[in-house]
Amino acid sequence: MNQQNTNNCLDTTQTDVKRPFIISIMHKLVPFSMIWVSLVLMYGVICMYTNTVGQDEFYRFIFFLRSPFVVVLNCIALFISVYHSMVWFNLIPKALPCTIFNKKSNTLLLIAGLWMVMLTVSIFLFLFVLK
Repeated sequence: MNQQNTNNCLDTTQTDVKRPFIISIMHKLVPFSMIWVSLVLMYGVICMYTNTVGQDEFYRFIFFLRSPFVVVLNCIALFISVYHSMVWFNLIPKALPCTIFNKKSNTLLLIAGLWMVMLTVSIFLFLFVLK
């Protein structure tokens, strides 16, 4: 009887949010998209390291990136990572124990500030890589 009450308590604390099917699939694909991006980056670093011997490895990496299948996978990974960032940025005000973020305007300011920090760091890294 005690275990049955515990199970009922756990069932009521879980959120029964109805999401579209594609959104719930994207939640499950986040780790796979991050693994895909990591593997592509590692392959690029290995090709750049072996590029000192000859140009063949670097050109193989460029042709690998130009493959239509890889372009589609990279676009899907980018879409999933942007969605993942949106979800996390929207959850941060709920996770903070402050009472400051109870108002909707303060919550929106925090989320906009997080996006601005992310964009600033991204632009800085982009300009650093181009240098």
